[in-house]
Amino acid sequence: MGVGKVTRYGLPFSNVVASGTATNNITPGKTLENFKLKLGGGSLTKAMLSAIKIKANGKVIIEGTGTQLDRLNAYRGETVNAAYLDLSFADYALNNEFDRMVSAFDTSLGISNITSEITIAGATTPSLTPILVESAAQKARDGAAAPFAPLMSKVLSYPFSIATGGTLPVTVPFGPQNGAIIKRLHVMHTGGFMTGATVKIDGVVVHESLKAENEQEQVRFGRVPQTNTYTIDFVIDGDIRKALDTRDARSLEWLFAFSAADSGTILVEYVDVLGNL
Repeated sequence: MGVGKVTRYGLPFSNVVASGTATNNITPGKTLENFKLKLGGGSLTKAMLSAIKIKANGKVIIEGTGTQLDRLNAYRGETVNAAYLDLSFADYALNNEFDRMVSAFDTSLGISNITSEITIAGATTPSLTPILVESAAQKARDGAAAPFAPLMSKVLSYPFSIATGGTLPVTVPFGPQNGAIIKRLHVMHTGGFMTGATVKIDGVVVHESLKAENEQEQVRFGRVPQTNTYTIDFVIDGDIRKALDTRDARSLEWLFAFSAADSGTILVEYVDVLGNL
């Protein structure tokens, strides 16, 4: 008898308090598709999760607030629930098993420890339950690791601020030394004043849009644009092969247009190997 996917409770969190950082360990050895947080207790909401980090071998691979990471799920078209927060490595919004599993986290490849750190602020008597969705280690027919097994989903954040309306140039890692593959970039702006975006790689425009045009295209493919979030989605049609590969780029320009002063956080969804970024 065999099973292709396992859903089980993870190791319990420690230090689940009204204000503090709860931690737990995830046992490596399988392919981690999804890490679900079940929120409970007297009072605990996603807005009270002020910082979330997942680390592999001490390196941060997922970061953001509960609200920010919930927006990523909602954008993909997932039905969100106030009592659960999914931190997904497999991208279930993509077309087929290959596309979805390219970014799943094969923890059997050189991973000695995985930890999660959940900072809680302003709760009453919170509880956190970890739920893991796992599948087998990714193997080729000869039993060796599959070619894409070392890749994993990463979500990294970069703060930004623009003092007046105009164009804000932003730099994220690219190129042979620290470049990666980018699926989506989300500009989460507190003021709601972002109006357009242009992306150039080696001087060639690869994305150009105004807000309404960008969101119409996303809705056409079943995505759900989020309030005060400008998403640039290179895999909007579900094909992982269309992600933006910056690894051999000589230049990469992100130019964001604002109608007034604004600030916030840029969350980038990467497909990357652990040792990079």
